[in-house]
Amino acid sequence: MVEKAQNMTELTQKQADQGSREKRDFFRISHDVIFDHKVVDAYTAEHDSPEILFDDAVSLGIINELRRLDRDASQTLRALSEKNRLIGDYLQIVNSKIDLLARHALFHQTEKAREKPKTRINLSEDGLAFIVDRALYKGNYLAIRMIFLPNYVPVVVFAKVIRCEAKGDQYQVAARFHRISDKDRQELSRQILRAQISQKQAP
Repeated sequence: MVEKAQNMTELTQKQADQGSREKRDFFRISHDVIFDHKVVDAYTAEHDSPEILFDDAVSLGIINELRRLDRDASQTLRALSEKNRLIGDYLQIVNSKIDLLARHALFHQTEKAREKPKTRINLSEDGLAFIVDRALYKGNYLAIRMIFLPNYVPVVVFAKVIRCEAKGDQYQVAARFHRISDKDRQELSRQILRAQISQKQAP
């Protein structure tokens, strides 16, 4: 009995440590994010693309295609930069301008995107936490759309609810990303890094 009680104590401590690590791993994004989520079934989360579940799927598809073109051209741009750094730097600036204008035109001029409330989220490379008005069940699958401002960078992913806690008359939900692609994970890493730099530079 003593050994069993000790094992239970160790298990409880491990669960507490894991919960603490999950909370520490989240990083608070300091700037506004256009955020939306939908509860989906397990089949959808396993087999479909999350972008198709939102009204601006066409805009999201165009942005993803622009990102693919950027990846395809990255080696050529690096080669040009090695031969002539000034030309490489100039082309990178032009590319960034085109990307920014495209994202802004696609999302800023979309009424439904402008009407979405801006919020702040807790974010890590593995998951996120956010506030909702209605409770979500542990184990629920979600389609989540995040558009990071001011550059209108979209990330659309599936996630699975791992925790839901009451916070006054609202609920704080923690969810772990599900079937996230490498490109989306890399984009989240960039957004986290930018947020960290921005907070360090803030007075």
